[in-house]
Amino acid sequence: MKISTLLILLILSFCSCKKESLTNDLSNVVLNNKGVLRVECNDCQISYSVQNKDFNVSVKDGSKDIPFFYVTDFNLKTQLKSLENQGIRLMIIDSYGRVVSNELNSCLQGEVREGSFRIKTK
Repeated sequence: MKISTLLILLILSFCSCKKESLTNDLSNVVLNNKGVLRVECNDCQISYSVQNKDFNVSVKDGSKDIPFFYVTDFNLKTQLKSLENQGIRLMIIDSYGRVVSNELNSCLQGEVREGSFRIKTK
C-alpha cells in the first residue's frame, strides 16, 4: 500500500512539473548576431560601417579578429588602407560561420580598397 501510494505521488509530481517551451516569447530580449572581420597584414587600418555606425581599427604585425554585431540584414561597408607595401587578407564571417568574403590582395603603401558585403540574418 505504501509503495503504491508513493508511486502515485511520484508519477503525479512528474506530470505536474512545468516544462519550458522551446518557443518562449522573447519579445523583451534583443538577440544580436555576431560576425567577424579578420584582417591579416603587417601595418594597415580598416574602417567599417555596421548599420549606420562607423568603426576604425589599426592592425599591426599579424592579424586581428574584429567582432561586429547586427540584428537585421545589412551591407557591411569596408575601407582598408595599407600603410606599407604588403599582402592583405580580409575575411568576413557571418554569425552562422559562413564565409561571406575571403580576399587576399597585394597593396602598395597608401593604397585604399573599398568593399561592400551583404550580411544576412538567415
